[in-house]
Amino acid sequence: MPSISTTSPPDVASRDSDEWNCKSRDNEKSRDSKELDSKSRDNKQEQADYYYSWVHSHIIKYQTPALGLFPRRRSSYVTDNVYCGVVIWALSKVFARLNDGSGRQIELELTAVKTMRAILCCFSKQLHKLEKFKKQQDPEFCLHVKFDPETGEEIPQQFHNIQIRSVSLYLFYLCQMIRSGLVLIYTLEECHIIQNLVYYIERAYRIKDFGMWGQGRKDRPDEPELSASSIGITIAALRACDGLNLFGSGCSHETTLFVDPDAVFRNVSILHSLLPRESKSKDVDAALIMTKGFPAFVVEDPSLCSLIEENVEGELRGCHGYKRFIGDRGGRSDLSFLSQDPESQIDSQTLSESNLSNAQEDLEWPFIILFQTMTCVFQGRTEDVERYRSVLDPLLFNTDGYPTIPLYHSSRTGTNNTRTTAFQAFLILSELLEKQLIHPHDIDYRREKVQSTSGGSPIIQIALLSESTAFQALLSTYGITSQTPNQIESVYVWPSKKLVDLLYYHGSDEKLGLTGRPKRPLGSLCTSRVWKIDGKSVVCIPLYQDKQDFYISKDETFIAKAIKSHLKFLRTHWRESSRPTFCLFLTSVLFKKNGKPLFKLLNTLKSGKFKDIPIKMGRLQELITAASKKEVLNAAPNMDFHEHRILASPVLCRRTLSIKSLTDSKTELSSSRSTNENERKEVDKEYGEIVAECEALSEEDLLSFATTDPATCCNVIALIELSRRRGKDYRVDGDTITELMEHHYKTQDGDWLALRCCASFLRKTVDSLAPSVSAVIASGRSLSFGVHGQPEILVEGPMHPRLLRGILHDQVGEQSLLHSSLQQECLIYIAELLIDHPELFKGILIIRLGSLIEVLQSAQRLEQRPLEKLPPHLLSKKIRNLLSADQKSKEGQWKEHRLITGILGRVPDDFPSRVWLILQHQNIRFFCGEGSLVSSDILSTKVSEPYFAMKIERFLNCFPTDTRHFVIELFHVLSATLQRNPEVNLVEEFPVLEFIEKSEVRLEQSFEEVSKKFIGCLIKYEFVRLANIENCIVS
Repeated sequence: MPSISTTSPPDVASRDSDEWNCKSRDNEKSRDSKELDSKSRDNKQEQADYYYSWVHSHIIKYQTPALGLFPRRRSSYVTDNVYCGVVIWALSKVFARLNDGSGRQIELELTAVKTMRAILCCFSKQLHKLEKFKKQQDPEFCLHVKFDPETGEEIPQQFHNIQIRSVSLYLFYLCQMIRSGLVLIYTLEECHIIQNLVYYIERAYRIKDFGMWGQGRKDRPDEPELSASSIGITIAALRACDGLNLFGSGCSHETTLFVDPDAVFRNVSILHSLLPRESKSKDVDAALIMTKGFPAFVVEDPSLCSLIEENVEGELRGCHGYKRFIGDRGGRSDLSFLSQDPESQIDSQTLSESNLSNAQEDLEWPFIILFQTMTCVFQGRTEDVERYRSVLDPLLFNTDGYPTIPLYHSSRTGTNNTRTTAFQAFLILSELLEKQLIHPHDIDYRREKVQSTSGGSPIIQIALLSESTAFQALLSTYGITSQTPNQIESVYVWPSKKLVDLLYYHGSDEKLGLTGRPKRPLGSLCTSRVWKIDGKSVVCIPLYQDKQDFYISKDETFIAKAIKSHLKFLRTHWRESSRPTFCLFLTSVLFKKNGKPLFKLLNTLKSGKFKDIPIKMGRLQELITAASKKEVLNAAPNMDFHEHRILASPVLCRRTLSIKSLTDSKTELSSSRSTNENERKEVDKEYGEIVAECEALSEEDLLSFATTDPATCCNVIALIELSRRRGKDYRVDGDTITELMEHHYKTQDGDWLALRCCASFLRKTVDSLAPSVSAVIASGRSLSFGVHGQPEILVEGPMHPRLLRGILHDQVGEQSLLHSSLQQECLIYIAELLIDHPELFKGILIIRLGSLIEVLQSAQRLEQRPLEKLPPHLLSKKIRNLLSADQKSKEGQWKEHRLITGILGRVPDDFPSRVWLILQHQNIRFFCGEGSLVSSDILSTKVSEPYFAMKIERFLNCFPTDTRHFVIELFHVLSATLQRNPEVNLVEEFPVLEFIEKSEVRLEQSFEEVSKKFIGCLIKYEFVRLANIENCIVS
């Protein structure tokens, strides 16, 4: 059908005039103003009637009468239905403003409600999947988003079904409609379903899906990956849901949605690690328009928004719309989002297989212009709105007297004028916004909330709690004022694990077979709130103080460092207008050895400022007034509040010291330096040596060795060897080996090797380990577990804690029991360094924990102090020093530099571009064993893409660590040579390892010496076609 001029509604006299408040300028012109106001109202009424007819003719006409879904021929999709519902709801807002008494406002509202409730009905048929997916993000249990339009039953899809963004989009607009006053949720059971849908999407930052277009990885389309567009709409949905009472204000807290703010932060963090890309394998993508702009608006960095806009406009914009991505040939992906008119004679199979799959050029989609237009309306960019409209108008065609937007345009087949209900919804919604019949805040209540809560650095409130009055008195001698639990009777202080247990019931419904929030740790943002539970105030201690089940909490220096990190995190990521508030629980155990780091920090906080962070310390009862409060919880069945008080927790009530022993810490403070010096002089045995000695002992000797008192690392390792021979349930002096290890783990204090061995044996895992993995992934890097020199386990995306535990204790622990604890420690420290000092990881694409430990252990052998016997804070310091030293001058230390960079896997910034230059120069294949780099690798990628960098990294992994850096230097030499001598060609099959061996380079040689040997080897063994490069100078 050819493009023709479209019928349009009467225009408003002035687009910039105040549409709804035509007031008189002065008393003399009051009559003229009334006449103008009357004319404006008549004009708006005429426009509203026009759009009402249009919506009925092109959208409502196709709604199924029984259920209320909008079909795509014989199927119905969540995304299509949401947008159809949104435009109907938006039009009801127009009639609400006019208040014409026609009843159309109510009709449209109820039609929108019917659609949204129909989607809820479809989801309610899959609650068994929803419950399983919350606990285990397995594609088998993800919710279907394609339904039978008559019955609401799920329909198996031809493409992959992991569509987190569809569920998020539904929740986003469901909450917007409820905030506008629509009644969408009728029963308590439905509230529980919505709350569980929130839990379903919360971890989008680690759920790989097929994105907006139903496309998987660029190189492997059938494999899902993390998509920025999916995470973006999830962030928008979570922020819209947060604190919303589904029944309206003043109703029960049980109907108020709870959103984990730390989950929102992790989603934001992963999103920014992907941007300005859509995913690791995909570069520019039109889906990002909907992420930075309408409807999500979650990219708050103006420079990043500009970069995305520049990429989209530069690479995807065409004369008839936008390509969805480079290489957009249509195909299967259309089925995931695009909707067809049910009366169309062109079915999905024809669309995907016949019309598109043979296209030789990228398709252009006009509907994407509409999202750009609506974004400009929201941002007040009037000139850009008119510019986009001038491009769109010539593309529209007429159907039944109303404008219709084409499906797509192909240079080969022309414009496909198939009518789509979803696209018509976009077109009508865009016009309602452009003509100011509705305003942005009419359909986006969340944006007002976000803008009002963004601000400067918050004042962080801290209350100090002492374990007893005697300890409180002792702290006061150091100038530290605190309270005891008995002095805050009106407030309950809980470990965060107790709040986790309580949230397990929030949203639970036995009749529906639903539990509440999965039992996963709460982060810093959650534990910095005051919780109102059945009218009682509850405050939680931070997670790092609640890590009492892991040995690092016994290191007072680590706790002091964790408090500092906590304060920095709150300053950066707190979004609420009220103040973050938390308690520090001070016990004598924390001050047993030294206490100096904590004393110093607490005295700094007393001053009211920590660096540039404002701090307020005081009595908890006084701080609560200005604290952030969350009133969304009801007590769990048969809950005893006193049972959960901090001092009643068996985890936190470990063996404490006498006051006398703490008083003696003054002496320890002065003598600790000399004691540490004496310890350094002592030559300790390494873990491997002790294990070897125990393996050589008889069972009788092991028993004798294991039961000596007091317990040391040697006793613990002897027990581990005994359990290997006789099993963990073998009894020694009446107790099983497991019971003895638990006892040693709780009572041991200061023997870090013994603690690490106990933790590994007992399969202890840090609660916050999964967020640490997410921090690594958010930095754009991958993570490798495993002992150096043995098979590694590569992690390229956020992981479920259960899977992490399996990797650490089953796979890594099988290689080395000690490493299952050491690698947890290293991961925690690395995550912190990535946030505070990302420059230390420059050039490292894969963080290999086993290799890192290997380098550290080698360095510690020179100091004759085994790495595994260092306290956690010293291990953290060693990691930072290593990463810092590795980036310093290499002069005179070439051997050490090559070995360290080889083990750490660091490459220069320009290395990918040098490899690209060589592969682009000629058809060539570099190989080592089964690994290779081939010229064809650059055909479907860019030099800046992570996919290409990872391809290089996998190739480098084929080489021994002492050779890896020579490979990097070789490519440096080859690229420089080809730049200076473009007439030179290398052999088409280049055996890299064989070449390095023939060049006879040595680790201690300088780069200049190695370069000359490489040039000589190229000529001598005829690795080049022309031998005129003897005088090449490689800089």
